[in-house]
Amino acid sequence: MKDISSMLLQMLEEEFNFLINKKDQMNIETKIRNIRFIGELCKFKIAPAGLIFSCLKACLDDFTHHNIDVACNLLETCGRFLYRSPETTVRMANMLEILMRLKNVKNLDPRHSTLVENAYYLCKPPERSARVSKVRPPLYQYIRKLLFSDLDKLSIEYVLRQLRKLPWNECDAYLLKCFMKIHRGKFGQINLIASLTSGLSRYHDEFAVAVVDEVLEEIRLGLELNDFGAQQRRIAHMRFLGELYNYELVDSSVVFETLYLILVFGHDTPERYILAKGALPFDVEFDLQDLFADLRPSMIRYSLTEEVNAALVELEENERTGSINDKVNSEKHFDNEKPSGRSTFNASAANGKNNVNGNEENGGTHEDGGSDTDSGSGTIEQEGDEDELEEDNHDDGGDTDQDDDDDDDGPVSDEDDEVHVRQKVAEVDPVEAENFEQELRAVMQESMEQRRQELRGRPALNMVIPMSVFEGSTKDHHGRVGGESGDEAMDEDVGGRKEVQVKVLVKRGNKQQTKQMYIPKDCSLVQSTKQKEAAEFEEKQDIKRLVLEYNNREEEENNGLGAQTLNWMPSGSNRISSRGGMWEGSSSRGGGSRHRHQHHSGSGVYHGRRR
Repeated sequence: MKDISSMLLQMLEEEFNFLINKKDQMNIETKIRNIRFIGELCKFKIAPAGLIFSCLKACLDDFTHHNIDVACNLLETCGRFLYRSPETTVRMANMLEILMRLKNVKNLDPRHSTLVENAYYLCKPPERSARVSKVRPPLYQYIRKLLFSDLDKLSIEYVLRQLRKLPWNECDAYLLKCFMKIHRGKFGQINLIASLTSGLSRYHDEFAVAVVDEVLEEIRLGLELNDFGAQQRRIAHMRFLGELYNYELVDSSVVFETLYLILVFGHDTPERYILAKGALPFDVEFDLQDLFADLRPSMIRYSLTEEVNAALVELEENERTGSINDKVNSEKHFDNEKPSGRSTFNASAANGKNNVNGNEENGGTHEDGGSDTDSGSGTIEQEGDEDELEEDNHDDGGDTDQDDDDDDDGPVSDEDDEVHVRQKVAEVDPVEAENFEQELRAVMQESMEQRRQELRGRPALNMVIPMSVFEGSTKDHHGRVGGESGDEAMDEDVGGRKEVQVKVLVKRGNKQQTKQMYIPKDCSLVQSTKQKEAAEFEEKQDIKRLVLEYNNREEEENNGLGAQTLNWMPSGSNRISSRGGMWEGSSSRGGGSRHRHQHHSGSGVYHGRRR
């Protein structure tokens, strides 16, 4: 059907002539659709090149308004095709030159000027050398693929294992360079890069140190250059530093020093930072409000420098007064504890350990103990020693000496009563100090890893209950009687109020002791314990009943009494009751040893741990 193409082309040419002659600035979409259809037919050799050049010449003769859009769309559609065709290259080059002269002569608006330039360079690109891609070794390409393509939340462990398998003597420098290109990747993957740094620091300490040094250097360089084009890079490095702190690769002092550096760098005036900037842009002000809302929601933002100075003076005065009070209290405490001799020295040593540990400074030292924490056996023993020292200071003096002597491995000498502290000023070699710091960091890192592994599983408390706990009833000096099978004790002095006697097993150092306590009957602990015992007793009765019924049923089947299943209840009930009595007797004798690790039935023994 060869006539279809000629008829379609004739209709498109008539439509173009009709639209180009209309001087009203309407129907721009119809004009662009028409000229693009003609250009596409030209690339399929349906529309002749003469028709294209005649349409382009009609637009160039009246190079205004919509004619500019029509000419640019025609060149974008088939201009490159006609320019690269041998039979039309000269004529298209002439048309392009006319187009650029008209663009330079006429005062076109920026939009039309950009359209003309894009159409010209699309048909005739500027002469330039081809881009030379950087050639990288296969190992470097694999590293870039792992970090910039494969890394996500699901594949981070796989990437860490692959990085550990690399030959570090060859690629550690390039790996550090790739880690510092965090601004080239996604902003949400910065925490994954920090996690990889933390994982590699367990096997390559120097790599984590190098990453932290490079991040701090990049932050300093960004402050010195202060180039707005590097804003994304600077924000990425600040985020990276924060993520390194989250993964415990830098200390909080590094973060505060960096924040202080940002505030004071290039800011020589004595005022505070925000007030010296004048009116802030709205986006910065909103970010600042979000920051205060997240970190200090109740903090007052001052609008004048004088208010800030007054608040600072008041804060410094309060800190000075508080430090003086703490010093006076510490001196009084030292004077009170000085005559206690050896116990004072041990207490000061224990306090020194607490100061080193930091987070155990406010550990539970009372009987009540607060909430339990997952800690190792070494921590339990240390806290037990602290509790022993604390209670021995409040008990009798004879008990104190006896307990301390029992805990020590050998006899106490007179030299331990006095402690002489001598300070000697010595010059330290910088190389030795640096080596010491590196070894200390390695030891601290190893101890932190061991601590994390210990916290995953809480060790069982190995405490053996003395047999004296399960002896017969005893009578205390208040006249209250409590025994192994008695749950309630009458307090004659309180007016007949019922109480429950319990024994608490306490581990103090290497010794185990029991203490008697009287808890009111309506206490929640007593009620919950009784409910638990009742539930266990009911469960035992159900098990006994089911076992006995099964045994009776089995005996009757063996004796051939299956036809008389309805007549076995009277005789079986007596057997059940008789066996039930024997079961209960054995249960009362062996129940204490069977459930001794939880509580003794009827004696109310509870196990506690001194915190």
